[in-house]
Amino acid sequence: MKRVLALHGNLGSPGDWENLGIPGLEAVDLWDHSEKGFEEMARWLARRAGDERPVLAGYSLGGRLALHAIALHPDMWSGAVIVSAHPGLQSEAERTDRRARDGEWSRWARELPWIEFLRRWDSQGVLGGTAPEGRKALDPFRHSVAAAFENWSLGRQEDLRPALRDCRVPVSWLTGERDRKFTALGEEMASVLPRCRHEVVPGAGHRLLHEVASPVARSVLAMTAG
Repeated sequence: MKRVLALHGNLGSPGDWENLGIPGLEAVDLWDHSEKGFEEMARWLARRAGDERPVLAGYSLGGRLALHAIALHPDMWSGAVIVSAHPGLQSEAERTDRRARDGEWSRWARELPWIEFLRRWDSQGVLGGTAPEGRKALDPFRHSVAAAFENWSLGRQEDLRPALRDCRVPVSWLTGERDRKFTALGEEMASVLPRCRHEVVPGAGHRLLHEVASPVARSVLAMTAG
């Protein structure tokens, strides 16, 4: 089986992937790296890959970082599993607006009582469903969380569609049926990426890794065996 590098989502932790029980999976703690920009993080992941060409898996924020890594360093990966991720905004006006909003989230992460910050985060309609457990433990790392909102804002991410059109890395892209926005993006990316399979998980929302993890685990295991 191939080695797996896995990237958690925003306000997540390595345990989100480790709970899947996949042999050979190495879950990266993104809070150790949130001072890096997208390209620097992609280079770091490529160095971490070494000569083994592992599978790269990413959920939400981690999925966006994974997309940068396969776009910029495609020869380093034998495959990728992308869960509930965004390939990038397509207009500068959208990016400007998103940077402003993420700047506010960054400020709240630093200044608000942590429970209030989590309450505001969970109130976003796109998230819905059951909130992941264990996030109270991130309170001591709030400055790293705040840095992630700034450095890995969707408003700072380039539109990866052009770069990914020539990417030959096999990709399994998963979205939840109730997550209409990201399911539409997954359908689009299945036509952009030359070797992409999009799976819609019935009854699931955006927090697919936490709600119905078994389809994610199956996709990762299939990619490691391919």
